[in-house]
Amino acid sequence: MIAVKATREGLVGHRTASGYVIDTVVPFVALPSTAALQMFVRVRNPANGREALAVVLDVGPWNEHDDRYVFAGARPQAETGPDERGRVTNGAGIDLGERVWRALLMTDNGVVEWEFVPLYVGGPAAAAV
Repeated sequence: MIAVKATREGLVGHRTASGYVIDTVVPFVALPSTAALQMFVRVRNPANGREALAVVLDVGPWNEHDDRYVFAGARPQAETGPDERGRVTNGAGIDLGERVWRALLMTDNGVVEWEFVPLYVGGPAAAAV
């Protein structure tokens, strides 16, 4: 798992960069790579040990093509200050949708850990059918 600063997505009722309308039901996150869309992640709050599974439905925070961070273990580009467009960032490496924010009992922006979760199609349960 990689530990990064997390921020709250908020903006319920607005559209994400991928077109998803933000709600309070679907557990989702944003990672700064379009290649991560529709992938699943496990997010953990190290302050209390709470975990949540989520789907990547948004691109961000700050960047859209930080594949070295998302897939190769580099630190988020947003931690260095200005983003790819020169905007001053808040250093966040992941945005949490409302459902994930609440599941982790987050009270403010802070450190979370995350990792991709592989989905197994045709696993033991499917073979038994």
